[in-house]
Amino acid sequence: LSLINDILDYSKSEAGKLEMEVSEVNLNKLVHNCVRIVTPRAEAAQVSLVEALPKEILNIVTDSKKFKQVLLNLLSNAIKFTPAGGEVRITAWADINKDTYMFEVADSGIGIAPKDISIAMSPFGQVDSAMSRKYEGTGLGLPLTKKFVELMGGKFEIESEVGRGTTVRFSVPREVKGSNKLIIRNAS
Repeated sequence: LSLINDILDYSKSEAGKLEMEVSEVNLNKLVHNCVRIVTPRAEAAQVSLVEALPKEILNIVTDSKKFKQVLLNLLSNAIKFTPAGGEVRITAWADINKDTYMFEVADSGIGIAPKDISIAMSPFGQVDSAMSRKYEGTGLGLPLTKKFVELMGGKFEIESEVGRGTTVRFSVPREVKGSNKLIIRNAS
């Protein structure tokens, strides 16, 4: 079911027909809830999960379901590709000058060679290496996550090095402009 939903969401994004349900969201609670959801997976993998959020409440006007999917995809990937004893850290902060919130999900995992990042970002793309071959997945998580971030008006980037881990950074505006039901067409 998850695979089918990812394929449908990705198809909608390619056709420019994704809709956003925009409302005010407490990002501190949203991040904390996402961390709580993936904690059992991190514990089973013996990976430390660290939340580094500011003390002040970060409120945003965005699509909470899509934002949650972005965080869950990134956290799940980071945990999946981090060996036992490693760490996954999620950090958030406000960039007041740009009126955006910045997020970073960093892991101490197996990493991706810089030349393979474009493969990992392509639909159904999976980096084929001895290290990553044992991990299952469809290859839609990162491309869909990037589409959602862009749909919310944000920017998405990945830095990685084999054997040293991966850091995904993304920014989103503090407020997506529009009504409570915002339909965005041809967003890319």
